[in-house]
Amino acid sequence: MPALFVMRLRYKARDASGKLIKGIIEAESEQVAGRHLRNQGLFIIELRPLRSEGELNFLRPDYLRPLFLKRVSRRDLALFCRQLGTMLVAGLPIVNALRTLSRQADNPRLKESIDRVLEDLQQGETLHRALSKSPKVFPPIMIYSAEAGELSGALDETLLKLADHFEREHEIQEKIKSAMTYPLIVLAVSLASIGFMITFVLPMFSNIITNLGVPLPWPTRLVLELGKFFRQWWFLLLAALGVAGYFAWRWSQEEKVRYALDRIVLRLPVFGRLKHRALLSQFSRTLGTMLYSGVPILQALEVVERTVGNRVVAEAIALAQEQVRDGKSIASPLAESGVFPPMVVEMVTVGEETGTLDALLARLAAFYDREVGEMAARLSSLIEPILILGLGAVVGLIVLSVLLPLFQLVGTLT
Repeated sequence: MPALFVMRLRYKARDASGKLIKGIIEAESEQVAGRHLRNQGLFIIELRPLRSEGELNFLRPDYLRPLFLKRVSRRDLALFCRQLGTMLVAGLPIVNALRTLSRQADNPRLKESIDRVLEDLQQGETLHRALSKSPKVFPPIMIYSAEAGELSGALDETLLKLADHFEREHEIQEKIKSAMTYPLIVLAVSLASIGFMITFVLPMFSNIITNLGVPLPWPTRLVLELGKFFRQWWFLLLAALGVAGYFAWRWSQEEKVRYALDRIVLRLPVFGRLKHRALLSQFSRTLGTMLYSGVPILQALEVVERTVGNRVVAEAIALAQEQVRDGKSIASPLAESGVFPPMVVEMVTVGEETGTLDALLARLAAFYDREVGEMAARLSSLIEPILILGLGAVVGLIVLSVLLPLFQLVGTLT
């Protein structure tokens, strides 16, 4: 099956003698390009997609317009696949079905993409080729599965399976978001309230105490100095945070740094375990869905590698690709990576031996979906008391800085 995506990437690398080499390489993804360069004995310094001249004109309306369009969520894709698959099962021609979906689409970006697909189909293009022209809307799993569905004549069944896949992904994302949203809102509101108190309220109170001739204790002076600092230098603080955030983001885009950060994330005490289970769920569901749709295993592994979102897991999948390319099993590199637990390795081994790999991966995905849901609920209940204790300590310091001058004032009056 030919590759549908070809990227042009600019690279900087050094050879064995230390000579700097610059150039442009074409590949299906950054990971594939990186492997090609490393196989040539090059040490990669920089590897990024090549921008055309038109992309550099940030004032062009057609460049800025996508920034203001609502993104296409997994829920939108699930609804699109289910409706299209259902209409195809009912015997409706695909052009008529897409025309109906275009009229019903609430998301402007999805509507535009459906219209482009419809135009390509009317010009004789295949569905998967038409979908591949909108890679920011239709993910690789959808494009490769659509190609397999077209070749096998089971496009309707493939679309319904994709709808199940996107619905499960949406549910997992929502569970993780709901576990983190409430603590983040409480933290933001609390920090804003504390900042308002030490910046505006406490100075007014301290002026009254000072006018009465009572010396301020050191906790009160500390809080007042913090409030004074924030009032005078808030704009510099915001600018410094913005600059630091930008350079931290640029630094995190380097391949070695991203790999190290991804490894650190997986080793975090609580969040790392949740992220690990979510990655295992995504790996099992994506690979199982593509194999069920009839996508060859090499292309399926390539898609999973590009979409898994973690360099450590992607490296293990890349090694599995090499094993499959050499006619070997994918279970052994998964076991050697240390990322995939024994249960996953055993299930993959049994699935390969019995020819039921897609079904066993679906079971694994369902198992880890339940684990992610339970862990997200426990995480939310764990964060709340920790957050309350931390905020209570800060509020206690502020209250102490207010009460100590009052105690001193009462002492002077008696």
